[in-house]
Amino acid sequence: MKLMTFDYHGTPHVGVAAPEGIVDLTRAMERTHPHVRQSHSLLAIIQSGIDIDTLGEESLARLRDAGALDEYVVANPAWLPPILHPPKILGLALNYQEHIDESNLAFFNEPIIFPKYACTMVGHEGEIELPPFPQDVDEEHELAMVVGRDCRHIRPSEAADYVFGWTICNDVSARNRQFERMKMGQPYGYAKNFASFCPLGPWVVTRRELPDVRHLKMSVRVNGKVTRSGDSSSGMIFDPYETLAYCSDYTPMEAGDVISLGTYSGEKRIVEGDVLELEIEGIGVLRNRVVGAKRPWRSFTTETPIGPLVREKP
Repeated sequence: MKLMTFDYHGTPHVGVAAPEGIVDLTRAMERTHPHVRQSHSLLAIIQSGIDIDTLGEESLARLRDAGALDEYVVANPAWLPPILHPPKILGLALNYQEHIDESNLAFFNEPIIFPKYACTMVGHEGEIELPPFPQDVDEEHELAMVVGRDCRHIRPSEAADYVFGWTICNDVSARNRQFERMKMGQPYGYAKNFASFCPLGPWVVTRRELPDVRHLKMSVRVNGKVTRSGDSSSGMIFDPYETLAYCSDYTPMEAGDVISLGTYSGEKRIVEGDVLELEIEGIGVLRNRVVGAKRPWRSFTTETPIGPLVREKP
């Protein structure tokens, strides 16, 4: 199934892609499967371990047979990040050799993992807000894995059984700040966690619907023009299952966790006014507009990209 989250009168609901359109799965299952209490959120569905592919298809079929499915079709959903409160979001740096080469950096024999904060997520059609000081900002189009079960110390050959599904992550990065922090040995956490720097979505496609993510076509369009394209995993140094196994060794992995699996080479710079469309075959298109800062950052200087903090004097 292709699952998403949208706002329904101030409350998040789960939606599903169907031939008729986007169906409010939360309301549909309240009618057809009232005993299932987890349909209010995608995270609850994942953490419960229910077979949402089977239950969801049953729900749609019952409503279709009753001639009632149209009552649950959502015409213009207000998209939210598909998983609103994932236990954690992990990013994988330098996972494509061509990206390492264009960055003039060295290869490491282990995955380089960093955190993305859940509070920085925006959904499909949401806005990426630039900082109010000069900054080179890049999109980073990435295939992302959604963990389906808690796991610890698993092998790569076992990892597929712990995957719920796949989505798209834009690991937006503030490059000037990143290179500045690289001198301090902390290049990732700061520069990749500005507010709105984690667009996610639009769908989570379940592993049953998309069992093999190797060789999926990926592309980025900026204002309708293709700026780069690649292959979902054949160019990866560490494949998705190696990455999940590695993460499960050093930290407990939990149902609902998201791992963004790294970006590929090409021109990534974005500026105010750009409309980004990040596409992965079989998943869809994650679309976001880039906007300028909506308010000043009171503790930051605005003149230079890596200027000092504004310090209050006693």
